[in-house]
Amino acid sequence: MLITEHAQQQATIVVAGVDTHKNSHHVAVLDLAGRILGDREFPVSSAGYRSLLDWVSSHGVIDRIGIELTGSYGAGLTRYLTAAGVAVREVNTTDKATRARRGKNDTIDAIAAAQKVLSGMATATPKNTTSSVESIRVLTVVRDSAVKNRTQALNQLGALMVTAPAELREQLDALTLTQVAARARSFRPDRGRLADPVQAVKIGLKRLGDRIQDLDLEISAADKELKSLVADTAPTLLACYGIGTHHAARFLITASSNIDRIRSEGAFARLCGAAPIPISSGKTRRMRLHRGGDRQANKALHMTVIGRFKNHPPTAHYRAKKEAEGHSKRDTIRALKRYIAREVFNALKTDLIIP
Repeated sequence: MLITEHAQQQATIVVAGVDTHKNSHHVAVLDLAGRILGDREFPVSSAGYRSLLDWVSSHGVIDRIGIELTGSYGAGLTRYLTAAGVAVREVNTTDKATRARRGKNDTIDAIAAAQKVLSGMATATPKNTTSSVESIRVLTVVRDSAVKNRTQALNQLGALMVTAPAELREQLDALTLTQVAARARSFRPDRGRLADPVQAVKIGLKRLGDRIQDLDLEISAADKELKSLVADTAPTLLACYGIGTHHAARFLITASSNIDRIRSEGAFARLCGAAPIPISSGKTRRMRLHRGGDRQANKALHMTVIGRFKNHPPTAHYRAKKEAEGHSKRDTIRALKRYIAREVFNALKTDLIIP
């Protein structure tokens, strides 16, 4: 009995790779033997996503699709394909050495993405961006920007104070920068005398004071929104000693709501930059934490340790014990960061994995 060409095509299992851009995505399709079956470009839109999936499906049964930049340019396509039941894998962009050797264009990058999936190099499941954790990430990004701008405005306020005329400096020197900002908002400069540096400085200080007040209100609003969201999403994590709303938000963003994509608490520790690696040489035997991973999550771990040093008796006892054994404060912090990473991971599993 002869098998038709259509039946053979339907029996073909394929993988695909996507080189993502702001306005278009380039896709390459390979069979399981690594043969290139085709490549094509699609627009970034709902219709484009449908066309892309239909075109890849026309080559055979989809095994996996590797996508570059699943957290930025590829986020929309990742959501669409995941909702359609397609197995999506996160692919790292090609390194500089490979680009220098093989060259670079959209077709080459898409084929490389598919080859990484086929070879087993790309195994990571992308973060789920359809849950409350994504809302927490968005609000945290905007809050961080407001905090950064507020710090910048306060620094500018201080710089203006340094060069301000003496009559102004004498009024404000004894105040903190926050108090200067509050005082500056009450200034009534004479705008008809802009050539006078005293009036110009008053205008500058007043504008910075108004900007700082607006940013304070924005940060306060974001804090209330995040407090509610994080409390609803991760109550077990918030119950851990020394972990407040913003630290919990960092851990949630790192893990994402589909925490089952992280295979173990050791993998989570590495993702947070808290996995120990050996740096022994000769008679020296010691470890350090590797410097990769999410540095914001690592910072949250560090600040949790510092907070427990001050206010958590068991942690203070552990520190004293390690110092008595000859360990430095830095070594103690490393050990505690790894311990807290385990505690955080188990709490996140309780909060995020639905029974």
